[in-house]
Amino acid sequence: MPDKADHRGRLLRNLSVLILMVLIGLLLWIYYPRFTTTGVPLTFKFEGALDSKLNFRDAGASINQCAGRKLMDEGKIFRSSGFFSGWSCDRVGNPDVIYSLNYSDHGNRRYYCRGAADNPYGNNVGVIFQHEEISDIEFLVSWDQKPEQVRSVCQFLQSGINDLKAGKKILYHCEAGRDRTGAVVALVAAYELEQNGNLSDNVIDAIECDYRKSQSLSPEKYGRITALLRELRARGGVREFLKNRCGIIF
Repeated sequence: MPDKADHRGRLLRNLSVLILMVLIGLLLWIYYPRFTTTGVPLTFKFEGALDSKLNFRDAGASINQCAGRKLMDEGKIFRSSGFFSGWSCDRVGNPDVIYSLNYSDHGNRRYYCRGAADNPYGNNVGVIFQHEEISDIEFLVSWDQKPEQVRSVCQFLQSGINDLKAGKKILYHCEAGRDRTGAVVALVAAYELEQNGNLSDNVIDAIECDYRKSQSLSPEKYGRITALLRELRARGGVREFLKNRCGIIF
């Protein structure tokens, strides 16, 4: 009969093989998108890890909740931090298009979700328009001093508005899902809401309220979206501003 040492040896070998197989399977699962998406290095995060930093929500539903009435269609505009990348698309609303506001050439990483609605075994990879970091969108001075950034932001806005008019669901995200995402979502929401009448203080307050729901938003940033939208309203409205600065006309 085999002695205890031989038995322990077989158990250790079997356990080592099992651990190796698990590790290989995990690496294949993590890097599978890199094999199937030519030339695009994708960033991956474990699904379920650090959920508290996801900062995901349906922007329309959130704004409606803040207003206490329906202002926007729900299930159309979603927002998130970059922690969704590598997760199932249904965790972030099954968007038709993802817009990555935090891409830069330095990192050269792309963000994505798994199991796109029209391709259940494929990946929905974030769209990028920028080649340098976008920042301070909520300050109009940035629109005057950063022409390359303005071109990129205008493309994000134009494409997102086109998608919404085509009946698509969109997801905007940046690193934290807070400042860049908050400003772009606020501009898209305000642009859409102006079609239904004036951009009243109550409507602006609801958009600001959604902005403040972002985790890790420091109190000194409160009021930035309100100030931006009121200034644009004073200049003739969000739609007029985006028409002049971005050429967005409908």
